[in-house]
Amino acid sequence: MRASFVAAASLVLLLAATVTRVEAQSAAQLHADSLLGQQQWRDAATAYAAVTAAEPANGAAWTNLGESLLQQRKFDEAIAALRPVILGATSFTHLANDARWKSLVAQLVSCGAAPYRQFDFWVGEWDVNTPQGVLAGHNVVTLEQDGCLLVEHWTSSAGGSTGTSFNYYDIRDRKWHQLYIDNSGNAGAFPAMAGGLTDGRMVMLTEDTNNVQSRWTWYVMEPGKVRQMAERSTDHGKTWQTTWDSVYLLKKTL
Repeated sequence: MRASFVAAASLVLLLAATVTRVEAQSAAQLHADSLLGQQQWRDAATAYAAVTAAEPANGAAWTNLGESLLQQRKFDEAIAALRPVILGATSFTHLANDARWKSLVAQLVSCGAAPYRQFDFWVGEWDVNTPQGVLAGHNVVTLEQDGCLLVEHWTSSAGGSTGTSFNYYDIRDRKWHQLYIDNSGNAGAFPAMAGGLTDGRMVMLTEDTNNVQSRWTWYVMEPGKVRQMAERSTDHGKTWQTTWDSVYLLKKTL
């Protein structure tokens, strides 16, 4: 975890503590507070999660949930817990034009943190060619839901095949996920995948089911040029055979 992100999480916690109002404490919160006082961070986080689920407006519980997560170095989840406390506060309106405050808020808004932006290189309107330069189709990849979701709109150049994928980063497992559905009517043809950015490449894999596993990889070859390839393994990932290979050429930035 980068030092700047750790510092941002710590700053959010400090700011949250300054604006959290004193509230009547339920028995559940008193129990959570006791766990926090004993520095039982994992159990405290579980207890505060239950309190915030029952009392969404309980700023003190949200703040302490953030503290419990931060102590476990679960920085993305801590930011998510503290987001409503900070963004809902009026105490910092005088900082609206401050560059440091703007940078912090950019991390707090929905899906504004760096991990959510790892797949942005795929966003755009593309011509998709085979490695030999033959047109295979067109793809439009858009950012939706305030940047929380990448949606792929694929159209094959032959056969009328179309497909849509939903791609998102989940702070719970800190992985990227993809669900792809095409117009064949066979929803099981493309099992869900999960993975992440490794050495500049987005790599997602299906589960190893019945000794069959798929791996998809995307990476920037040069500005305006992305490679997408799929591989299949029948020996638990020991060897891979390429089943799809393509080169994306950017038509328009979206």
